[in-house]
Amino acid sequence: MSALLVFTLFTSSCSTFFQSQYTDRSIANEVELPVTLDETMTIKSSTYTGPEMDLAKSLPEILAPKKFGIQLQIDYQVIEDPKMSNDIAFKIVPTIEKQKYVVKIFHSVSAKTDLDAITELKTLLFMDGKTNFASPYSLFELYYNAKEKDFSALQVLAKLRALTFTKVADPEFVNRNKESIDYWGQVNEEFEKQERIYTKSKKIDADERRAVMDVLDKVSEDQQFRTLIAKNDRKGAAKLLRQYLPWEEMPPFEKLFWENHLSIIENPLPLEERVLIYRGLDGDAIQAAEGAGKKLTTEEAIKKQNVFIMSSILTKNQGSWNRRLRSLTSMYDKFINNDVMNPGTGYTGSTELTKAVRITNMFAKHSIDPSGSPFLSYTPMFYIAKQFGNQRSGAYFIDPRILYYNYASKYPTEYEFLSPLMSFPDELAAVYDADIYPDIEDQAEFLKKKAIAKLEKTLGAGKGAKAFELIEENSKKYFAPLQKARGGAVQGIGPDGKLTNFFKKTLGMPAAEVSNLKTGKTNTSCTDLIQLFWK
Repeated sequence: MSALLVFTLFTSSCSTFFQSQYTDRSIANEVELPVTLDETMTIKSSTYTGPEMDLAKSLPEILAPKKFGIQLQIDYQVIEDPKMSNDIAFKIVPTIEKQKYVVKIFHSVSAKTDLDAITELKTLLFMDGKTNFASPYSLFELYYNAKEKDFSALQVLAKLRALTFTKVADPEFVNRNKESIDYWGQVNEEFEKQERIYTKSKKIDADERRAVMDVLDKVSEDQQFRTLIAKNDRKGAAKLLRQYLPWEEMPPFEKLFWENHLSIIENPLPLEERVLIYRGLDGDAIQAAEGAGKKLTTEEAIKKQNVFIMSSILTKNQGSWNRRLRSLTSMYDKFINNDVMNPGTGYTGSTELTKAVRITNMFAKHSIDPSGSPFLSYTPMFYIAKQFGNQRSGAYFIDPRILYYNYASKYPTEYEFLSPLMSFPDELAAVYDADIYPDIEDQAEFLKKKAIAKLEKTLGAGKGAKAFELIEENSKKYFAPLQKARGGAVQGIGPDGKLTNFFKKTLGMPAAEVSNLKTGKTNTSCTDLIQLFWK
């Protein structure tokens, strides 16, 4: 695509950007998949046997110890299937039932004495949470992507199956399982051959997107990303983001995350239907929004309570504000695939494995070190926000559908919620700055008064206090599940009791239908991303 053609397409509409053409392409359909999901999650029987084991009791105790400093909210269910062929020892099926993470392990009658198959199963599942991924919940994102026949996810599962045999420090085990080792070696060789076709297809899309970005990098200031945010131009910002997001690199789960997010930021809920959440702003680069058509200084904007924030991936970068959005591509190497250090677990990280669980890996790494993260973090607990904002703090009215509970956080007591890239000016409830308001002793009360005043200004005289009460009530209902969970899955059912069914039926639909369904009004309590997108 020539630069002239790109420029012509762009300038044909002075106020809008053309729609993304990448999200509906399935590169996986252009390559042959050497293995199925069922094969990757099936462990065959061996001939090395021993005394019969009570698998329903012993396996959950081995697979679900305290890891990562928290008690995992994963339920390992071991189920004997008398109809399962004795050629098969185990079948692994991750699922979500009533807001609980469940790994169902079906086994044949003969599996109870199959020592090698039991060793392979324990090694495969346990190393998922210990040595290869940032979080045990990575298994669910990986399984989801593989179920959607994603090339990278199936390749990762094939590599995990091969790695399993290298993790067992028993030469006799390796000798006895040479046939399986050779099989998975051949599968991975075939993946490497197909990967060349897969990579070539991705490059075509990447080159097309790069040609678009080359033009958008240099557009006038009024079409730059920061200006669109400062003007609270939600639709313009969403359309611009669509051009910079690396759709060709994304597994299905990540694509759905962004499509859902962009559709919501274009059409957010009214203020009265949002929730109240906080952020400590010490160290943040405060951005001044536009007031009455003119640019404000930072101090003027804080006094007028008219500011917004952007993630460090943008503020600590260089070039035009549009060009900085290229970091959404470059972070694939610089952020997502960096090792997520977690002392005591032996986790080392792996570029070739984390490419299929990008969202969970980003969430986990953000909780440890947010430098270079595309996300901003918030908490519904003001006392937590104040720990990160003693000199400057903010309260926000945000559509809860774009607040994503950090289910992979290493610090669950922070009650961390993430949202990508930026806040919009209309989301600011109030901001406190110690230099501008030196006499304020109670930050929380100050923020509340300013928030009510903003609601008065936005909704009309006499409506602020009532609207604030509604938002507080929304927040109590929405964040209530956090009182029941301490890390892992956020549990909770909507008032109609149909949260699970509502979310399950959305998956598998075309992106447009999913967006339409999820952007309608909902009356559900908070849930995390994996539960939101599960089917």
